[in-house]
Amino acid sequence: MLSKLFSDSRLFFKLGPDEKELLATLSALVEAFPNSSLERFYTHILEFEEGFQILGPILSQKEAFERYKDSLRSFWIKFFLEPFSEDVFQYAFKIGTVHAEKGVSPPLFLKALFRFWSLFREHIWNRIEDQALQKSLIQLAVKLLFYLVSVVLAAYFKRLDQDLEEAYAEIARLNRIYVLLREINLLIFEEKVSSEKLFKEACKILVRDGGFALAWIGLIEPKTKEVKPLAAAGKTDYLNDFYASIDPAIAEGRGPCGEALRTGRPVVVQDTEEDSRFIPWRERARQYGLRSAVALPLVLGNEVKGVLLLYHPKPQYFTSKEAQLLLEISRDLSLGWAHIEKSRELERVLFTDELTGLGNERYLIDTLEHEFEVAKKQKQRLALVRLDIDEFSLLTHSLGRAAGDEVLKEVGQRLVRLVGSRGTVVRSGADEFSCSYLFENNSEIGSFMGRIKNALSLPVYTAESVIRVSASMGLAFFPEDASSPRGLLEAASVALRRAKKQAPGGVAFYSEKEAREVLSRWRLTEELERACEQKEFVLFFQPRVDLFNRRISSFEALLRWRHPQKGIISPGKFISVLEDTGLITKVGRWVVKESALFLKKLLPKHSEISISFNVSMKQFQDNHLLKVLEETLREVSIPPEWLEVEITESLFFEAGAQASEILKNINNLGLKIAIDDFGTGYSSFAYLKKIPAESLKIDYSFVKGIPEDREDASVVMAIVAMARNLGKKIVAEGVERREQLAFLMGLGVDEVQGYYFARPMPGDQALSFLESFNPDRFFR
Repeated sequence: MLSKLFSDSRLFFKLGPDEKELLATLSALVEAFPNSSLERFYTHILEFEEGFQILGPILSQKEAFERYKDSLRSFWIKFFLEPFSEDVFQYAFKIGTVHAEKGVSPPLFLKALFRFWSLFREHIWNRIEDQALQKSLIQLAVKLLFYLVSVVLAAYFKRLDQDLEEAYAEIARLNRIYVLLREINLLIFEEKVSSEKLFKEACKILVRDGGFALAWIGLIEPKTKEVKPLAAAGKTDYLNDFYASIDPAIAEGRGPCGEALRTGRPVVVQDTEEDSRFIPWRERARQYGLRSAVALPLVLGNEVKGVLLLYHPKPQYFTSKEAQLLLEISRDLSLGWAHIEKSRELERVLFTDELTGLGNERYLIDTLEHEFEVAKKQKQRLALVRLDIDEFSLLTHSLGRAAGDEVLKEVGQRLVRLVGSRGTVVRSGADEFSCSYLFENNSEIGSFMGRIKNALSLPVYTAESVIRVSASMGLAFFPEDASSPRGLLEAASVALRRAKKQAPGGVAFYSEKEAREVLSRWRLTEELERACEQKEFVLFFQPRVDLFNRRISSFEALLRWRHPQKGIISPGKFISVLEDTGLITKVGRWVVKESALFLKKLLPKHSEISISFNVSMKQFQDNHLLKVLEETLREVSIPPEWLEVEITESLFFEAGAQASEILKNINNLGLKIAIDDFGTGYSSFAYLKKIPAESLKIDYSFVKGIPEDREDASVVMAIVAMARNLGKKIVAEGVERREQLAFLMGLGVDEVQGYYFARPMPGDQALSFLESFNPDRFFR
């Protein structure tokens, strides 16, 4: 910009040849300008207040004033000799800049210049007698002075523009800080529970709305004097392996973080590359592009216990005004922190049981208000279990109060682990606990009660005794049994009184209907647990027939429960309970092993027969599924390609992103994959392409109506067409009649399975069926 201004001014104020010859005369006149005239010039300037403010300090220092006068005379000499040289231009531009920086207004500058001109013109008249020359010199001097004024004013206004831009930028930045103050204060008003959440959200706001590259809050570790980051946002990788201290004896303690914590004052680092206090983190800051930082103390209980650090990519970023406003943010955060801690302490006193550290009944009432809203919003039910430890007074009488306290603390912790995030556990009486629990169906509450029973049955170890306890339980439900927290608590209390009238470990419900449903499922859960221990589960096998060679191609392994009193029970009666209780994982592993053993029994005579087995959602989500498959293949020593895993369509969606990876790993083991109950879920080319399945099994619900039902027939034909396009083998389930078989053969279905050929049967019968299988009996 300056070079363009310089060239433009030379063109505009161009001198003619005659004028150039007069320059030396003007310069000589300045050199001969009497000191008395200069003194009159300075006296005139001092008459103005602004002039006095500028020259006053110089006049008081004689040597400095003499240097100032010599410098000014030298400038005028050179100015009139070489007015359009770059040196003169630069000096004139500097005069304008300095005047602007010193606060000299343009009118004052022009008054001073006019005073100088009147004195210099008088000097020309006195020294030059030739009137024509006088006139030429004055005209030239006026022209040059106009040039000087243009340069000085250009510099002056450029400096003002720069100041104005900086002022606008400063105002914008300060306005941004005011916005941050408002956002932080709104956050403080809303967040009254967790100081950690307050700090995390504050850091997010400072980065998002404040434009900082990194914001983090650290607290002092009293024992080590280390500053531990608690919350951060932005370039948080900067804090990996970060170390700072408040110990001034080490370099990491003399940085902005440690200094702010020790002094309680804000510390600004304007350039991380230059500030010696930042040496321990200089390379780290360089890596993440952080050039300036500010550390702001956080106060709790009149002590500095934390620090807020803000970083920006630009050096010299934090002005004093901005630092002061940012200090207001740290003060407000300190107030919010103090309020939360005081509230927590008050809450601890009012709502906490001192012995167990759990909430008390007052806390439960308060929490149930929130859990009622959650239950309504998520359309769930809320159970409240009141639990009384049986014969607790006898226990404390015989073993002492200390042993009783240990039992109470241990029971409380076990209940907390069981409930997790699904509800609340409190100590609601001397030997009573209450648990709220959100659930979706009766199976969940049944299995939850079973887990409570199992947890309490484990011994409690004290220093002197091994103690076993049981508890009576009363249950009530929202919204069926009560519409308010106190109402629900009273309903559970009524149920508990009923339970205590039974034998120790009794269970009672406020609602009789609920009691029948839940207790029935609970008893079934207990029986299934016993079935696992007593090995009452068996596998039945149903053949699949290849329609092209009319031979048995495989068997599907199907789980059955051989109940000691009720006989064989089909999986529809108990599979859902196995899944709800998690027992399905244990049973599923057994199914895999038994299927492999049955296959090994077939292989010597029937080397082309495969065995398939179903995998439930719980098994699929079990991290040990692949390990079980690998161990089974290794231990039983069978070819993996003769084992087939059957999954449902819905499983692929419910398992989420991990489904594709798990199926890929199963396929990599060499096992085949079939999609069971196809057509009942979310059939689409998009997801079928992602599943490395070899077969699609058409669900029996579509097969049972063919060929008479046109809708079922259309669905089956569509599935066959889709499978053909994808290169999948097609298996039809539920074939019971010859007409169904003929229709499916006509469509080109590969394999069929159903009662038409055989019902599921025990392993020895399946072997006999395989060896005696006569296709003419079924295909004539």
